[in-house]
Amino acid sequence: MDGRPTILTVQEVARYLRVHAMTVYRMIQRGDLPVVRVGRGWRFKKDQIDRWLAEHETNPNHAAPRSAARRRAAKRR
Repeated sequence: MDGRPTILTVQEVARYLRVHAMTVYRMIQRGDLPVVRVGRGWRFKKDQIDRWLAEHETNPNHAAPRSAARRRAAKRR
């Protein structure tokens, strides 16, 4: 490589994260992902996406937080 960062589109990030492109757009809207607006589109630096992934890793033994509806249902049991 020539030292320049790899730049990804929304579709490429969606494929990389294995999510739908709309999920990426929602994450952009919430400010969850590091992104840059270029013209009418969005661009991502792959190294920043990799860093973001590393910072958001969770312990696989840690249970996912329950939604409010699931907590209410569990209380009724």
